[in-house]
Amino acid sequence: MKFLELNKKRHATKHFTDKPVDPKDVRTAIEIATLAPSAHNSQPWKFVVVREKNAELAKLAYGSNFEQVSSAPVTIALFTDTDLSKRARKIARIGGAKNFSE
Repeated sequence: MKFLELNKKRHATKHFTDKPVDPKDVRTAIEIATLAPSAHNSQPWKFVVVREKNAELAKLAYGSNFEQVSSAPVTIALFTDTDLSKRARKIARIGGAKNFSE
């Protein structure tokens, strides 16, 4: 299947059952997500898999996501490095950049 066709067929899941999710499927989803491009291949993401219905986690969800997080059998929380400017400078130094402002 071509990429454009695949994207046209995709949809966002809004409602979940309590059916368990196979750990292999979770690992595959994370592996696919890590293949996404990132600036300078910095890959500034971390994934945390939550397998229990956690009321505290659901309270942190924005807007209508509360219901989705509280009812999903698995939640994958995505965290990112928000200080990419420091990482970019470090990458530039490692690469031997001479005119990279601090």
